[in-house]
Amino acid sequence: MDTLNSPPGDIRRRTMAKVLRRTVPFLMALYFVNILDRVNLGYVALDMQDELSISAAAYGSLAAAFFVGYFFFEVPSNVLLEKFGANKVISRIMVTWGIVTILTFFVTAYWQIYALRFLLGVMEAGFFPGIIFYLSQWVPSRYRAKAVTLFFVGSQLGTAFSGPIATRIMDHVSWLGHSGWRWVFMLEGVPAVLLGIMAYVYLTNHPEEAKWLSSQEKTWLTAELAAERKVNRSENHGVKQAFRSARVWHLAGIYMLFQAGTQGMAYWAPTVVKGMSDAFSNSTVGMILMPPLLSIGVMLILSRHSDKAGERKYHAMFPIVLAVSGIVIAAAGDSVAMKIAGIIIYGSSYPSFLGIFWTLPSIYLTGVQAAVGLAIINASSSASTFASNTVLGFLSEAYGNVGVLVFIGGCMGVAALLLLMFKASDRSLTPGLQHDVAPAAKPSDGAAVTQRTE
Repeated sequence: MDTLNSPPGDIRRRTMAKVLRRTVPFLMALYFVNILDRVNLGYVALDMQDELSISAAAYGSLAAAFFVGYFFFEVPSNVLLEKFGANKVISRIMVTWGIVTILTFFVTAYWQIYALRFLLGVMEAGFFPGIIFYLSQWVPSRYRAKAVTLFFVGSQLGTAFSGPIATRIMDHVSWLGHSGWRWVFMLEGVPAVLLGIMAYVYLTNHPEEAKWLSSQEKTWLTAELAAERKVNRSENHGVKQAFRSARVWHLAGIYMLFQAGTQGMAYWAPTVVKGMSDAFSNSTVGMILMPPLLSIGVMLILSRHSDKAGERKYHAMFPIVLAVSGIVIAAAGDSVAMKIAGIIIYGSSYPSFLGIFWTLPSIYLTGVQAAVGLAIINASSSASTFASNTVLGFLSEAYGNVGVLVFIGGCMGVAALLLLMFKASDRSLTPGLQHDVAPAAKPSDGAAVTQRTE
C-alpha cells in the first residue's frame, strides 16, 4: 500500500495531466453554453420588454422563475447522478434545457416566457453540483482547486461573451421577419442539445472504467481517491446526515448570499449599464460587460496558490471583498467612467471565489452525502436568487441603479462575514500523498502539512 500511496512523481504527474486534459476542456465547453442559455434573458430584455410590454417588476419575476424550478429539482437530480452515472444524467440535462431554450423563440405572451423559464430551471437542475461531484470522483483534493477553477473559466468565458454574442444577434439578425431577441434563444439552444448528445458518449463515470488510462495510472488514482474517502468516512452517513450537517448549512448560507448578489447582477447588469448613459447601444453594453475575461488570470493564480498553501477560506474571501469595493464605486461614482470602472472591478474579481469555495464541501463530504450536500448548497442559493431577482425588480423601479447596486453589495458583504466565521480545517487536502509530500514539507507550512495526519 505504501507504493500506491507514494507513486513515482512521473506517474502522478502523467495521470493528473491525462485526467485534466480529458475532463476539464469538455466540462468548460458545457459550462460556457450553460451560461449563454441562463443569462441571455438579461440581454434580450433590452428589446423583449418593449415588444411584449413587460414592466421591470414583471421582468424581475421572469428572472426569478428559473430558480423556482431549479430549487425543487436540484437534490433529486444529484441523487440520480450518483446512482445512474454522470454521462446519462448530464446528457439528459443538457438536451432538455437546450430544447426549452429553443422553444422560447416562439413565445408571444408573458405567461409563456414565465412557464418556459420555470421549465428551464427544472431541466437544468443538477448540472452544476453534478459537475462538481463528478470532478470529486476524478480529481484528488490536492489538485481540486485548480480543476474546479479551470471548469469555472468556462463560466467566465460564457459570461464575458454572452453579451457580445446576444447583442450582436439582436442587432444584426432578423431572419424570416422575426426579432433578433428571438433568434438569440434559437441559436444558443442548439449547441446545448448537440453537446448533451456528445456528453453521453464522452464522459467516463469512474476511473476504473477509463480506457484512456493505463492500469498503473488507474491503480494510483483509485487508491488516492479511496484514501480521501477513508479520511472522511466518519461523516459519510448518507442523505439524512447531509440535511443535518451544520457545515453544509453554513456553506449554503455563504453561497446563498453570494449568489443573491452575483446572479442578481448577472440578470440586471445590462439594464444597470445601459442606464448609465443614453448613448450606449446594445452592442456597447455587451462590450462593457466583458471584464470577466480579466478575471481568468486571477482565478488561475489564486487557485494555484490555494492548492500550494493548503488554505481555502481566506483565499475565497479576498475576491468577495474586492468585488464589494467595485460595487461601492459603481453605486457612488460621480461620473460614467468611474461607474464603469466599478463594474469592471466587480466583474474581474468575484469569479475567483467560486473555484476555491467549491473545494470546501468535498473536504468534509463523500459518497451520497457529498452528492446531496453539494445539491443542498447550490439549491439553497437558487431560493435566494429567486428572492433577490424579485426584490431587484421593485428596487429598480423605486430607486434605479443605486437601489440595485446597494442590495447586491450588501448581500455579498454579509457572505464575506459568514465565510470569515466558517471553521475550516482543510483536513483532507492531501490524505493520499502523505509519504510523497512529507520529506519536502516543513512544519511552518501550516494546515496543508499538519492536518494531513489527523
